[in-house]
Amino acid sequence: MLDTGATVLWFDDLSVSDAAIAGKKGANLGELTRAGLPVPPGFVVSARAYRTAMEAAGVRETLVATRTTDDPLAEGLRKEIATAPLSPAIADETLAAYHRLGDGTPVAVRSSAITTDDLSFAGMNETYTNVRGDEQLITAVRACWSSLYSARAIAYRAARGVTEEPAIAVVVQRMVRADRAGVMFSADPASNDTSRVVVEAAFGLGEVVVSGQVIPDTYVVHKNGPTVLEVEIGRKTHQIVTGPDGADRRVDLDPARAATRVLDDDEVLALARLAIRVEQHYGSAQDMEWAIENGRVFLVQTRPITTLPARAPAYPGGRRLTSGQGSAPGRVSGPVRLLGSPTEAHRFAAGDVLVAASTSGEWMPILRRAAALVTDEGGMTCHAAIVSRELRIPSVVGTRTATATLRDGEMVTVDGRLGAVFEGVI
Repeated sequence: MLDTGATVLWFDDLSVSDAAIAGKKGANLGELTRAGLPVPPGFVVSARAYRTAMEAAGVRETLVATRTTDDPLAEGLRKEIATAPLSPAIADETLAAYHRLGDGTPVAVRSSAITTDDLSFAGMNETYTNVRGDEQLITAVRACWSSLYSARAIAYRAARGVTEEPAIAVVVQRMVRADRAGVMFSADPASNDTSRVVVEAAFGLGEVVVSGQVIPDTYVVHKNGPTVLEVEIGRKTHQIVTGPDGADRRVDLDPARAATRVLDDDEVLALARLAIRVEQHYGSAQDMEWAIENGRVFLVQTRPITTLPARAPAYPGGRRLTSGQGSAPGRVSGPVRLLGSPTEAHRFAAGDVLVAASTSGEWMPILRRAAALVTDEGGMTCHAAIVSRELRIPSVVGTRTATATLRDGEMVTVDGRLGAVFEGVI
């Protein structure tokens, strides 16, 4: 029987029903492991360990009361969490588990949110890759804890009406040195077609896909067979790889390499079969992150698809200014606001259409006020696209040219189902 009071919970002891102590990410990794699916080994530092540490630091009551992004306490609280002392028992148990993975083994340290709601928390809390050694591990665990009170995480909880006490578990998992990675849906989130699997892929680590740094390859597979239906080669400007020092390193891709397929048909079909197997195990459509290391496929996350939009409506007419992938449904009009970074939030008014090269979790406070989202980069499975669907903000990603084509202040209509931006109000 699972010890719900334990600091450390191993994947093979967890199931999907343990989300209250391991977070949804940790619980799902346990469920996949117990189902015999290919998951890198690891463990979870439980939510109980977080709450115990906050009690010991004397900040738990204040944390519970901190709900909004403009709370002046938030920044100070994040610093207190990041430096909160760990009791010898918590530290010793965490490090003993790490050593069981192998002394000096590089690991990914990933936040696993605790919530009773059907929310993804995509990109809201921190993840650290290539963490090595005892000191780095403890620092990363604390940093994951403190990200629970980042501006983007607080804004996300407020936008989604989360009222329970925030808590967090931390996943510690052997690092996959991926040469190719990406995301896949066991249903097409753009068309609501449950007969299809959509695979997005890029070279190197999967961060470039989930954070929307590049336009990934997109492969559409019909589950009957399965059969590859569509292949769209993306714009893969760079990859993230593990450098000689063990740290993540950006490597620019030459045009010839960038224009090649990431996956051949056999690899696409193998991933599709894996997606179908996961969906059948859970009994519902799933959003999965995958990685390939030396020809071996690993699953590093799965979660339910929290939104499946209706099928696309008819073309509305009007001059099309730019188009890409429709990543969240709906049609709205508003003035374009071109932003280069989240630091320009003071220029953004409620009801503006956010147009940016790409977005990540740091944009969450702006996204809460946006009428729609349009980006140059990214695919329909990147974090920003997932969050925009949850917030019911129409979005179009991977346009390639939006920041060059659209003019600041001009009125446009964004159609998130058709994946297009039209001139004026429709």
